[in-house]
Amino acid sequence: MTFNDEEYKEFSDRVYWLDPNDKKKYAPDMKEGTQFKIEGNEYQIVKIQENSKTDGMQAMAVAPLDKNGRVDTSQVVIAYAGTNPNHVAENG
Repeated sequence: MTFNDEEYKEFSDRVYWLDPNDKKKYAPDMKEGTQFKIEGNEYQIVKIQENSKTDGMQAMAVAPLDKNGRVDTSQVVIAYAGTNPNHVAENG
């Protein structure tokens, strides 16, 4: 499987949903094991790192599901949230 630009964009957008301090985007159902579709392809979140109480970093590892619905860990995308300017103002 080859990931396309739309899938990378969607992974990048969804990693912001992990931040419980972001009341507009936060999605508490985004957990390890959550499955979702992009462009007709199915994916699963295999690992989440959410450090909103310490350094503010959010990241997730996402892998596609094969035709049998199993996670294909030979192809993992790691998406990181960028700097949130609101956090700098709150903490700085």
